[in-house]
Amino acid sequence: MKGRQANLFLLVIVPLAALSGAVMFLLGSGPVWPVAVLHGAVGLAVLVLTPWKSVVVRRGLRRTRRRGSGTSLALTGVVVLALGTGLAHVDGALLADSPVTTMQLHVGAGILALVLLLAHARRRRVRVRRAEASRRTLLRVALVGLAAGVLDAGVRTAGALATPRGLRRPTGSFRLGSSTVAAIPTTSWLFDRAPEIAPQSWRLTVVADDGSTRAWSLDELRRWDDRQTAVLDCTGGWWTEQEWSGVRLARLFPVGTTGTVEVLSATGYVRRLPLTDDLLLATAVGGTPLSVGHGAPARLVVPGRRGYHWVKWVVRISHDDRPWWVEPPFPLQ
Repeated sequence: MKGRQANLFLLVIVPLAALSGAVMFLLGSGPVWPVAVLHGAVGLAVLVLTPWKSVVVRRGLRRTRRRGSGTSLALTGVVVLALGTGLAHVDGALLADSPVTTMQLHVGAGILALVLLLAHARRRRVRVRRAEASRRTLLRVALVGLAAGVLDAGVRTAGALATPRGLRRPTGSFRLGSSTVAAIPTTSWLFDRAPEIAPQSWRLTVVADDGSTRAWSLDELRRWDDRQTAVLDCTGGWWTEQEWSGVRLARLFPVGTTGTVEVLSATGYVRRLPLTDDLLLATAVGGTPLSVGHGAPARLVVPGRRGYHWVKWVVRISHDDRPWWVEPPFPLQ
């Protein structure tokens, strides 16, 4: 294989790795494992192509004055970081108590690698030649895929042997070392930060499908004691199963209401979800009131979905006529 072909392969593999990783974030339950296998295989395909890509890198380093060499070196560095942190996470290196988890480093490096790859490809465009669309090229693609698949199977087997049964979910998240509420990390999506809210003056505004509104105080919501045992699967790479208590969202709307609800946080963070009996507005977890870091006075509990759907510091819930999926797949805040 020539270095030029390795570049073409990488131009496909890196975006595919980013896309499959994004789908992993979207899926909190169900058939996640095929996507996980694809993500691992395309990531390790980068490792398979290293011998040929290294020739291109060494050739480029000899031309130190060539424009774009800084981008090339940065791209190499973040790809190595993405691979290293991905392998470390599979092996159980979670770093859940650190400011940045292994998975967050992996995701950040992956996103940066995609950006740098696009910049690099734009500066040094590689066109596909007709001669390269041959059976030999397809055979090379198949061999790279086979080698990556074998590597992925080996990595997963090693990770499974090193990880006790039931510790890891199909999403790749690992169970926290302790099941206590105090062990749950206080995390938020991107730049969201815990606001200062006085529980006594806090009100939840609920807007029904006919436009009518009602404001609920925390004491009024605590009249109910609906309970839901659910897994909080954080995109930071960890999960915990807890008993959440509060009020089911369906109780706050007229009987028979269906469709979609839009849940708004005091920070402006918003998610749209189908109104089902599983949605719970929690005011306590594990029998104790929520802390500010965990979403007090009230947070959303959404079984089967990743943690970024579990809106914290909820101040408004509105019935919405639009389909629940009419929103960015990931919050932009």
